Amino acid sequence: MARFVKIPLQGGITDQQLDVVLDGEPFTLRVTWNETGGYWYFTISHRNGEAICDAVKMVKNVPLLNRYRLSSPAGDFIFLDNNSNKSRPDY
Repeated sequence: MARFVKIPLQGGITDQQLDVVLDGEPFTLRVTWNETGGYWYFTISHRNGEAICDAVKMVKNVPLLNRYRLSSPAGDFIFLDNNSNKSRPDY
């Protein structure tokens, strides 16, 4: 059975770091706004700072990690914008 974990971001903050536990394993997510490109991206790391996947562009409603074929964390991330009806979330 699929399990969904909602990881809420704070609006208006261009650089956020969150500690999360996925499948019992601790990770750190860093979500950053790219001013030049006009998009959000994220990095997922082990808690010791070792990056698992770096600077992944966050595209709405698209699996973000599937193409990297990671062994951990299990599953995928999907960027959902539930606060606006914009086709592309902005700052």
